[in-house]
Amino acid sequence: MRQPVLPHRAPLAQHEPRSHRGHWADFAKSRVGQAMAVLGPASTVGLVAELLDADADAIAAVVQQLTETPGARFEHPEVGERILRSTPEEVRQQLHSRAAQLLHHHGFPACTIADHLVEAGAAGYPWAVEVLLGAAEDAMTNDQIDLAVDRLELAYRATRDAGERASIAIRLVCLEWRINPSTRSRQFTRLKAALRAGRVPHRELPAAIMYLLWHGQVQQADHALGQLNSGDPDEAAPEIDFLRAWLRYSYPPHVPRHPRLFATAARPPRVRTDQHSPHRHGADLLSGLFTQPLDEIATLAQRLLTSHRLTSTTIETLVAAVHCLIYSNRLDTAAAWCGSLLAEAEARRAPTWQSIFAGLRAETMLRKGNIRDATTDAALALNYVPAEHLGLWSGTPIAAMVHALTVSGRHAEAAAHLERPLPRTIFDSRFGLPYLHAQGHHHLAVGRADEALRSFRRCGYLMDRWNMDFPWLVPWRNDIAAAHLALGEHRQAREFATRHLELLGAADRHRSGGVSLRLLAATSDRYQGFRLLRESAAIARTGGDDVELATVLGELGKAHRAVGDHDRSRALLRDGVRIAEACGAEALLRDLLDGRPQTGAQPPQPMPALTPIPGGLATLSPAERRVAELAARGKANREIADKLAITTSTVEQHLTRVYRKLGVARRGELSFVLPTGRTGSTDTAASATG
Repeated sequence: MRQPVLPHRAPLAQHEPRSHRGHWADFAKSRVGQAMAVLGPASTVGLVAELLDADADAIAAVVQQLTETPGARFEHPEVGERILRSTPEEVRQQLHSRAAQLLHHHGFPACTIADHLVEAGAAGYPWAVEVLLGAAEDAMTNDQIDLAVDRLELAYRATRDAGERASIAIRLVCLEWRINPSTRSRQFTRLKAALRAGRVPHRELPAAIMYLLWHGQVQQADHALGQLNSGDPDEAAPEIDFLRAWLRYSYPPHVPRHPRLFATAARPPRVRTDQHSPHRHGADLLSGLFTQPLDEIATLAQRLLTSHRLTSTTIETLVAAVHCLIYSNRLDTAAAWCGSLLAEAEARRAPTWQSIFAGLRAETMLRKGNIRDATTDAALALNYVPAEHLGLWSGTPIAAMVHALTVSGRHAEAAAHLERPLPRTIFDSRFGLPYLHAQGHHHLAVGRADEALRSFRRCGYLMDRWNMDFPWLVPWRNDIAAAHLALGEHRQAREFATRHLELLGAADRHRSGGVSLRLLAATSDRYQGFRLLRESAAIARTGGDDVELATVLGELGKAHRAVGDHDRSRALLRDGVRIAEACGAEALLRDLLDGRPQTGAQPPQPMPALTPIPGGLATLSPAERRVAELAARGKANREIADKLAITTSTVEQHLTRVYRKLGVARRGELSFVLPTGRTGSTDTAASATG
């Protein structure tokens, strides 16, 4: 039953018969308690009186009685919550609705008013939508995502303006995308409906287009681009300029389909007042990516990253800046920014952002040759949110995972990741390029060079068709050269590697130039091969890619062995083994240890018989002897360290001295120079620290 409201400005129970005053007093206490609980921290005698439309003196008397009642201390929120739970829903909603109106009249903050509107479940006041939108913006700024969604949802239902409703739908998609992007949500359905009806405001179209393309919905994105094309090109200029540059870079097939939209980018620039806009900085960065020197691009990327905070509106610009650092070979800087942004995304509970920056760090670690970390980061990127919701972006972590697993020699796992379903339109975007690169290297590693060639050629075809054929983006010519070498086609391999160097201008301008030199060495005579491999090794040492450095050291070591320079060969192979082992390149490590050539290397030469250094065993310390015997039995460094209670660093130092004293190049040779029947002595060794 609905309870009667208190009489207007009448002292409570003043004219009631004495027999009814006790009941009336209880009722008054109940109503005043409900009002105080609804108003919460904003509760005052005056506001309670206004809310109940009652006399302030009477309210003051009831409040005094309530505060003197044991257990009724209203400064404790749990007391108010307990009262509200026992209040009928209809009464509670009416009080919240009236409280919202009252607090708005008295100029309270939008967040406080919006809370009452949400609790009331209705926003019929003419000012309500504006208040809800302002409060939702505050909640988003403070990463209160659930609160922002509640306020926006009520504003969506309350507004009668179709354009405003579409704008709210995009904000809701933005919040949802941050947590778990999906095309099957109500918000995404609302967005598509608004686009079909042409209701999305011009300034909101760039964001809508980006969300559509994330999920590979090309037709809907083209429809939205058509609407953008018909609008004023100067409206929301920074966002539209960034969208143009971003589409050229990420989704180039859209450029020829909307010539008018992209032609405006070539107009003479006008005086702008948005020089500090993140979208302006992002547009300048991506526009210069294909025209300016990479050193300048790296500087612009750093400036953007240090100038703008991670938000829902800046994330694409920050991602572009990190990618530019990767392309310009600033790998340590890119890794540091990925780590910082990943930590911020984690602290702000944004799984999609976490997935993006974990994927970028996986790509960075892969280029650094840190295979173990690349595998870990790629797995994180694929697990922060359901992989099927990652859309076209999934191509980045999947490519990093496949390539890392291939280098690790885990070919079955790499093949399983290649079986993952991907959006059909991924090859209409740059996200398909690293995927084809990784797919081709997997085929090459398992002996399917013809299939590898098809993947690499498709990658090159797309880059050429999109006017993105830059050697630092994806070195597909080097990839094709490696595939031709695997097929024994040296002339074709030489042509593609040479062309890659020509596009770079000089081999030392990018780390991929060293790869070209290594591939050319495999097609050259012995003396020219030595020169090319030395140049390749010099570039690899400064290029930051440990896998490439280990590979070229291995090739150079084999070249020295082929001419009988066994001391130099062993030293180089030893360094290659050490680096390959440290970075987790297990496939390369096995090839170096077994003496097998890498793809495109010269045919293996017979390994000369080992000639142990006379008296070498006698020069080993007891600690070195124990480590050497465990290593000869096939134990890994970590196993030896655990067995002997020492650090892996100590194990490495002991082995380095053992190799030098015994005149061997790798642990596989230890079993030939250590006496048989003596390896059991390590079982009782206590330590190897001497």
